Amino acid sequence: MNSNNFQLNIAAELPESVVNGPGIRYTIWVQGCPFSCPGCFNPDFQPLIDNTLVHISTLARRILSVKTIEGVTYSGGEPLMQCEALIELNKILMKEGLSLVSYSGYTLEELQTNNNPAITEFLSQIDILIDGRYQEEKKANLLWRGSSNQHVHYLTDRYSEYKTKIDAGGEIELIVGNDNITYSGMLQNEILSKLQNLMR
Repeated sequence: MNSNNFQLNIAAELPESVVNGPGIRYTIWVQGCPFSCPGCFNPDFQPLIDNTLVHISTLARRILSVKTIEGVTYSGGEPLMQCEALIELNKILMKEGLSLVSYSGYTLEELQTNNNPAITEFLSQIDILIDGRYQEEKKANLLWRGSSNQHVHYLTDRYSEYKTKIDAGGEIELIVGNDNITYSGMLQNEILSKLQNLMR
């Protein structure tokens, strides 16, 4: 099927991220999530509304123009709500040798017992799934995860060397603009507030 027939509803993009999976990754936050987890880092990405609609072929060209990345990470929002479009994007990216990582509020067990062929195909494409709803009472400084109930599943052998590093602490990256600071990864709100005040 022509990838132009699919659009992805995107909340945000970061062309080069180092905290959302192994190596340098093009990270896409999709719009829309069914969970509304208390303390969610991205509450603006929860509403089921149209944000930025991008054709898959256009998005693929944008991703492939970034020559420093080794893969793509999907976050959100809830990526599995748009898995049909992501499947088509994955087909293009996999042909170019890029690795694929996805977050999901659904657990791997929930996804595997869903009996949805699209979800099964999506899982067959990705290298790492980071699963589980964010639980504020279990907030933790862990590699790639926000709370201790979340798990990293290696669905291929591509990143098996990370299995021994998974208990390492999390990392953050700051994106400093002319009048604000945004970030990806775990960062306490009071620290972010202080940094924004310094920028002013």
